[in-house]
Amino acid sequence: MKLVIFVVLGSLLILAGLIYGLPYLTQEGSSGRPGKIEISPLEYDFGTVSMGDSHVKYTYEISNVGQGDLKIDSIWTSCMCTTARLRVGDKESPEFGMHTNSMLWSQKIPPGEKGYLDVTFDQALHGEEGIGQIVRAIYISNNDPQTPKTQVMLFGTVVK
Repeated sequence: MKLVIFVVLGSLLILAGLIYGLPYLTQEGSSGRPGKIEISPLEYDFGTVSMGDSHVKYTYEISNVGQGDLKIDSIWTSCMCTTARLRVGDKESPEFGMHTNSMLWSQKIPPGEKGYLDVTFDQALHGEEGIGQIVRAIYISNNDPQTPKTQVMLFGTVVK
């Protein structure tokens, strides 16, 4: 009986180690090397917009210039008025914002491929308190060892 319990517990420990350790083993691409993130542009100035205009939308290009898969594992924004979605091939992420939990989501960009970060800024969300110059950041967590957390910036001026 003790042997059966020992075997079952040992098997469960091994299984748990595989389940929880697998994401760490797969952070690098099939070549054994991580991806390398390159974003163009890093900043976008949308100029001046009225609170009554339609939302400001802009797309940043994310390239994997590394030799392994680039794994994007989290995206979040600096303010509730800003949201972002990642498109890679025919896959599209959920919409992420300031308080969105993206822990159960990830997306890989293969070497030499690109993804597109679609950002939307709702200039009317803050009402008149949001009038004036704005600076918003969109943060991207990834497996590039040189820049595991990178960001793009959105600038502009909101008028009444």
